[in-house]
Amino acid sequence: PPFFPPPPGAPMGPGMPPPKRGGGGGLVIGLVAGGVALLVVIAVVVLVVVNAGGGKSPDEKLTAAATDLTSARAVSLDGTFGGGSSLRGELDVTKGGRAMGTVTWDGSRVTMLSADGKLFVKADKSYWERQISTDEPFFLKDGEQWGRLGDDELDLDFKQQLTPTALAAKVRSARSSSTKPIETSWHGKKALKFSTFSSTIYITDEDDAELLRYEATTPRVSLDVTTKDGSDASSVISNMRTSMGELKDSFNASSKPTVDEWKKGGCNGNSGCTVQAKVRPPYDVEKPVTIEIQFRITAGTLTGKDLGTCTTRITISSSSSQWASCRVTSSAWTSWAKATGGTFYKHAQYKVIGATSAEVQSLQNGLDSE
Repeated sequence: PPFFPPPPGAPMGPGMPPPKRGGGGGLVIGLVAGGVALLVVIAVVVLVVVNAGGGKSPDEKLTAAATDLTSARAVSLDGTFGGGSSLRGELDVTKGGRAMGTVTWDGSRVTMLSADGKLFVKADKSYWERQISTDEPFFLKDGEQWGRLGDDELDLDFKQQLTPTALAAKVRSARSSSTKPIETSWHGKKALKFSTFSSTIYITDEDDAELLRYEATTPRVSLDVTTKDGSDASSVISNMRTSMGELKDSFNASSKPTVDEWKKGGCNGNSGCTVQAKVRPPYDVEKPVTIEIQFRITAGTLTGKDLGTCTTRITISSSSSQWASCRVTSSAWTSWAKATGGTFYKHAQYKVIGATSAEVQSLQNGLDSE
């Protein structure tokens, strides 16, 4: 066969091995393996980014916060309540609209209980002396006492405005806001802030969002919010039940009866004086109403020497006046009647019972639905 010389530089002679192939196969394998590793790293990074961002939109987080409130048995509200009442502190509000807690009200530290349209305050003697127009009410004692105030003393309706369900409605309404939520924080928690025409709402910036704070102009409130369930809610309701039981000794600070007529006679001897008066009940209380009356006698003038007191209790079932009477027997009366006698004046003070036994029972029964 014809002979073809090898290319220049090639080894010569028979039996020489063919030249080795280059390492391209190993390079391809390495590149493939590296590509797989790169893809895995990218997948992990993408997964982390998705989880960090959260899966729900701001509107969906609002819905989650509203759902959390709807299922709550109570909420703890800490901040300022109302405009002109200058009330600040922490109140627990049940799903039924019953509220209780310790607050500062017009400069005094008191315990407040609002339930079924009735408002009660537990406060010391100095507080009640400012609330009651009568000088030195006979029923006030040292220490704290429960008293009932008029429903209009507080410009808040807990049942309509601050129950868990009412707050849930406020949270849902924030979805209609035309402004975007602001990423912020509240008390160290990452939060979303939603602002509407009448309110500002903070929720936690997480899929299972919760309401952190509620501010509004009607009613004027600025409140930190904590939902309560389980044992926490049961403790709130138990404390309310105990306080309601104490109301049987309360008085109505905003209601005042009057005397329609004093009965003459009954005070002609030195052994004592029977005082009788026809008492008209307050117009602004539910009937029947129980009234404790202290009659007092002074000698000579309205501010004369004290000749003694007596106390009686009547229950009035209608708007008509009712007679009340008791007998003053005292050494002062006997001494004055024996010595000089003469003109004397009769006085009356009243303790309108803040809650009858039936009302207390009704308040406690209402907690059964909580």
